Amino acid sequence: MADDLNNKMDPEISVASEAAEEVKKTAAVETAKVKNEVAKETKAEAAATAATAAATAEAAKEAAKDAEAAAKAAKKAEEQAAKEAAKKQAALEKEQEKAKAAKEKAEAKLEKKRQKRAAQQALIDVCPPQYRPVSTSKYFWLAFLSFLPCIGFIATLILAICGRNRNVKNFEKAILAYYIIGIVIFLIAVIVVGVALPPDVRENVLSSLATIIGSVSVG
Repeated sequence: MADDLNNKMDPEISVASEAAEEVKKTAAVETAKVKNEVAKETKAEAAATAATAAATAEAAKEAAKDAEAAAKAAKKAEEQAAKEAAKKQAALEKEQEKAKAAKEKAEAKLEKKRQKRAAQQALIDVCPPQYRPVSTSKYFWLAFLSFLPCIGFIATLILAICGRNRNVKNFEKAILAYYIIGIVIFLIAVIVVGVALPPDVRENVLSSLATIIGSVSVG
């Protein structure tokens, strides 16, 4: 009876075993599929990560190149600015030196003139009053006074004889010499006119000369 039961149970156990084996195979296939899918996804993610990393590295490399180029440009601009500043500073210093030299030259020239004037003034102070120099303006007004009609001759005569300063006396003597020469020429002309011309012409000339002398004296 036990053998019969065993014989009956064997086909059922075999079927169950086969079913279990089939389930295991199916599970193994499913597991393999899942593993393959996971592996594919992992590879895709790894590839994406690698691509992102490569892009990031390339971008970083390009950024480094741009930064280096910008640094070079900034350094070049800084050097150029430094050169321009140095050039302007040198030009400014040169202009300042030139202005300083011109100022010193002008001051030296002015000081030389002052020393010359001081030396001349010292000579004038040492010189006796009767021999002291006479200024140009004084000579001008003396000449103006000396050439006034009538009054000028009298002033010239007085200053030429009684002047205290020798320079003024000599100047007035020169003007008095002009007066004397003029008077002599006038007398010679009168004598020539009186002797050489006919009586009627002589009278006309003498009357004209008298008129001229009278107008000058009145003026």
